[in-house]
Amino acid sequence: MASCVSFSRIIGVVLCVAVLCSRAAEPTFEWQRDYANVTPAGSIEWTPRPFVFVAGSRIRYIDYEAGSDSNDGTERTRPWEHHPWDSAAVGKAKAASGIDTYVFKGGVYYRGALTVREGGRPGHPIRLTRDPSWGNGPAVICGSERIGGWQQGARHPDIPEPERVWYADLTFMPRTVWLVDDAGQDATRIPLARSPNWTYSNPDDMKEQWWSWTNEPHPFKNEAGNRNVGCDSRNVTGRSPDYFKGALIWPEFGWVMGAPYPTRVERVDVQKHSLAFAGWTGGGSGGIIFRHMRYYLEDKPHYLDDPNGEFWFERKGKGGRLYIRLPGDADPNQARIEVGKRQDLIYGTDVNHLDISGLDFRFTTPAWDLTVVAWDFRTKPWSFREDAHPACIRVWGKGTGIRIANCRFRDVVFPIRLRALNGSEEIDDVLIEDNEILNADGGVVSVTGGSGWGFARRHGRIGDVRVFRNRSHETGMRPSRYGNGTAMNFGAPRTLHVAGNVIERSGAQGINVVGGKSSGMWGDVPFTRVLIHQNKVWQSMLYCNDYGGIEAWQSGPIYIFNNLSHDARGMWAGRLKMNGSSPGFGHAYYLDGGFKNYLFNNIAWGRSNDPTTKLVNCSAFQEIHSFQNEFFNNTAYNYYVGSRRQSPGAGRNKYLGNIWQSISNRVFRHAEPAKTAADGNAHHAGPQKKHFHYETNAYARNVFHDIAEVGVFETSGRWLKTPDSFRAALKEHESLACDVGLMTTGAPLRDPANGDFRLRAGSIGVDHGARVFVPWALSGVVGEWHFYPAGNDSSRIIDEHWYMADYYTDRGTYHSMPRYPLMVHNVEVEDYIDGELENWGKGALEFSSAKRQYAVASDAQMEKPITFKARRKSRHEGAKPETCTISGEDLKTPQVHRSNMLIELYVRVKPGSHGILVSKREGAGYGARVNKGGCAEFAIQGESGEQASVTSGTLLADGQWHHLIAEADRSAGLLTLYLDGRKDATASGLGPTSLANDADLCVGGSPTGECIDAAFDFLRIAHGTLADARTTVEELYAWQFDGPQFRDFSGARPLGKGRDAGAIESQ
Repeated sequence: MASCVSFSRIIGVVLCVAVLCSRAAEPTFEWQRDYANVTPAGSIEWTPRPFVFVAGSRIRYIDYEAGSDSNDGTERTRPWEHHPWDSAAVGKAKAASGIDTYVFKGGVYYRGALTVREGGRPGHPIRLTRDPSWGNGPAVICGSERIGGWQQGARHPDIPEPERVWYADLTFMPRTVWLVDDAGQDATRIPLARSPNWTYSNPDDMKEQWWSWTNEPHPFKNEAGNRNVGCDSRNVTGRSPDYFKGALIWPEFGWVMGAPYPTRVERVDVQKHSLAFAGWTGGGSGGIIFRHMRYYLEDKPHYLDDPNGEFWFERKGKGGRLYIRLPGDADPNQARIEVGKRQDLIYGTDVNHLDISGLDFRFTTPAWDLTVVAWDFRTKPWSFREDAHPACIRVWGKGTGIRIANCRFRDVVFPIRLRALNGSEEIDDVLIEDNEILNADGGVVSVTGGSGWGFARRHGRIGDVRVFRNRSHETGMRPSRYGNGTAMNFGAPRTLHVAGNVIERSGAQGINVVGGKSSGMWGDVPFTRVLIHQNKVWQSMLYCNDYGGIEAWQSGPIYIFNNLSHDARGMWAGRLKMNGSSPGFGHAYYLDGGFKNYLFNNIAWGRSNDPTTKLVNCSAFQEIHSFQNEFFNNTAYNYYVGSRRQSPGAGRNKYLGNIWQSISNRVFRHAEPAKTAADGNAHHAGPQKKHFHYETNAYARNVFHDIAEVGVFETSGRWLKTPDSFRAALKEHESLACDVGLMTTGAPLRDPANGDFRLRAGSIGVDHGARVFVPWALSGVVGEWHFYPAGNDSSRIIDEHWYMADYYTDRGTYHSMPRYPLMVHNVEVEDYIDGELENWGKGALEFSSAKRQYAVASDAQMEKPITFKARRKSRHEGAKPETCTISGEDLKTPQVHRSNMLIELYVRVKPGSHGILVSKREGAGYGARVNKGGCAEFAIQGESGEQASVTSGTLLADGQWHHLIAEADRSAGLLTLYLDGRKDATASGLGPTSLANDADLCVGGSPTGECIDAAFDFLRIAHGTLADARTTVEELYAWQFDGPQFRDFSGARPLGKGRDAGAIESQ
């Protein structure tokens, strides 16, 4: 034992030095790396890795223009014309198999589609690529055909000025046409014939030239049966009904979301100036058509009249006649016209170890029926229609080991779409990096499972996904029906890492993540880990509203840090015109039913905070139905509202160390504001109709400048204009932290209007930031305590765990699911002390054996059944909510049955002290304690009396803070102790025998004694091991004690007494 004492401090020093020096050496973990050039002032610049040609051992060359499928394809001089996966392949090309590298010639357009029919092996993928030394220019996989042989003069009675229109007969049905320059590089999109003939005259409002509804007499009550109706007395007049009937209409809708969608005009009443059409989901009215909302019509020969260029296609069978009018009425026979033919260019249902790199993808087309909805209503439950989800690269089923790198997607419908469809299918090990996307109708990338709205069970699984250093520009401006134009969309990945991406001008969200599972679904999801950092989202939601530039839904932990989100628009143009003022509903960062999120070091940069202009941005941070979220050391500049919170009753949020500058309405809109200040005061004086958990919210160390008022957070909606009034109200409600922050008359930021978010010299934000402990994601966390008491009860330590259990079905009820607070005994307020991990409150509890102090979480509470109502089957199958009861082993609590388990502690034990650290044991059970020799012991006992234990080789009771993990791997029969970031001891454990018992969970002692002299700063219990969380003790320790939360936006360490407020440390 003497040796363990003598080495303990040496080991601690060595580990401390190793952690502090870790960032100077080559990064060990992916989240430690830089994925972009981050400037000191607060910008993020795209820095893709260059393309490197890599080939396997069996290479075949493909030259679509000069190759022959009768060649052997083994040399550049003997290339194939077709890839073997192309249905047009013949001869030797068609018969080939077992090839690991296919090289497409540069400067050549490959006009065909590939269906994956072979897979590679781990470390030996099948490669589709190019060799820069073969050919001049990009190797293009092309979805179009170049069309010639045009004839002048339209022979259609409804086409205006037929002599200016040309036609060609085709054997396919296009929905896209481009005019391409002589070099084959730049392309001009020729729009489908439309009315009015609008253009992108205003990049800040792409719909500025659309028509708008007048809706007389009522501004929005216009439904007719189960169809939407819009009235337009300016434009639906003076024409035959045939001009409108059957047209494709793209209407905005409301109240929120509002992305214009394609559907057909079904009824026309020119006397009432009205058009009737279906809702955006595929049927019914599906939204509000509000006065001054915009729309336009397309896809009728009547509209082919624009001298700036349009086309229309008259279908006949599987082909038909393409009519075109080029800009300036040019002769198409003297131009290069690319006409979209193929929806998918590389497609597979079982794709394994496929590497696609260095290729260009161009000129695809959507399905002929532009009104096709996402859902396939022919199945029960609904499935997804393939024709509604095209992509240049599409995996529709399962796959693993998929890499898409250094590719360029230009003028396409959708670049990359991966979807795991069924319960048994998984897409895993996906890497999408260093790609460029320019002008994509629907978005950039989508990686999702096969479930969606209304499903009761998860379909398909997404494993690990990494998306690094991609750039997009002008995407999501013509999405499919039920699509919004989201750039990057991820549905319930197990682990996701999104970093270094630059997303410019997106129709909807730049980055959108649903963690765990969607609301309404059953299914146990013990582990999710999402990292989103060093991304720039520049002008998002140009097509819709009610989303965020960066948005997260559902289950965390989700770590959103070191990002820049600028001008998340979400314009409400109709309300602006009608009322003269509207803040819109776009948000830089949005938690849309988001739980266990950490947002830090982010910059939210608004275009304008003036609600009378189109350029206004609503808020920097928006939440609804969300809790267990922490916002710290962020910078928010130039918004109508700083932070919005809808349905805030659950509490459990923290707002710490943020800078709020130039906020024109209020910083914190954390309740529905009263209509007037007087109303709020009156409501506050009367009985409250709702209850908010104020005692679990924390507001501290913020910095305010140039704000209209601090905000609202009470059920009364009372206006609290100053930090003092807000602070007084927090104290009145006994909130967890009431400091709020400081108001400054001098601007804290240097030049934010021009993108410089550094602090000014002498700013009160210096050293005023927050130190917040950010736990690394574990699997199956069932209890988490940070040892600060609830604001209204010093005897209750809040349980902040998050586990998306099977029975978490409705996001609106997650707050009512059980938590397991620790109730402390014989403890006074003075026993709470400043901890090591956080600086915004008394974050540690000093237990004293002399005072017989301990804490307990009740076993009765853990064993209490849960009863609620939920659908057991999908809505699509007509399921109704039924009463559901969860009990016993199905409950996810600190009670451990047969699962793996882990205890994590940050603790300081007085020398010579011994006793209980954590225990839930009555015969069977588990416990961690300090023995009389001062070392840690971890023991478990099964239901039949079998026992196992392990003892640390390093002293714990030395008066220093230590990080301890005790782990039981039941499948391996192994117990492990980790101390201060390293494996300390192992011993044989127990198999999957139950550890369940009737004892309470005790911390720091028990009612019968064994109390310990120790300070506790953090405790976590999980039904999983480090391996279950796809991590190591080294990674967890590096994150929690030397992670990005200890640095600023650019990775710089604090120079003063601690972190500065806001995203960027003063240098």
